[in-house]
Amino acid sequence: MGLSLGRRLRRQGRYIAGLGAIALFGGHAISSLVFSVLGIAPSSPNWSLVLTLSSFLAVAGAASGLRSMLPPRLASLVSGAASGAVLGFYSLGQLGGQQAQWAIAGAVGGLAIGGAVGLWASRKQERRFWQAAIALTSGLCAYGMAFGLGTWTLAAVSTQHWLLALGLGFLTGLYLWLTQRIFLHYV
Repeated sequence: MGLSLGRRLRRQGRYIAGLGAIALFGGHAISSLVFSVLGIAPSSPNWSLVLTLSSFLAVAGAASGLRSMLPPRLASLVSGAASGAVLGFYSLGQLGGQQAQWAIAGAVGGLAIGGAVGLWASRKQERRFWQAAIALTSGLCAYGMAFGLGTWTLAAVSTQHWLLALGLGFLTGLYLWLTQRIFLHYV
């Protein structure tokens, strides 16, 4: 009995340490990406990267937050793929000297790897660590999206674009709700 308890405690310790490492890396990657795109204007040549990053953050957060409304395998596949794309975008973008080509190649690679891991993790209940890792990363993506939308909401308010501010404020609230839903129900 004591040996079994000791094994379980070691397994739980590795589980928590692994999720902690994923949270640190994912949080750093997503916050770095969101803060780096906040000042980019739509007229900038890098605007397409802002749209790409925002799309991946939005899809990852929505797919994981709406998991109860989607088939589980589809939700895991989509949130894993989008989260992997964000982490790949950041990782290869950093390794490639912040060149757009490297970041996009990282997003494509991360999309494939994250989708494969998401699909693999959704097949068996014993793979709860990977399911939790995908939910954690997707929750960080949802929070990053909420933060980005919140800053754009404040920018719209300061320029007195009230209708845009109202729409962005609604989306900010939606992504905060999705973030809360992910962290309370899946991680």
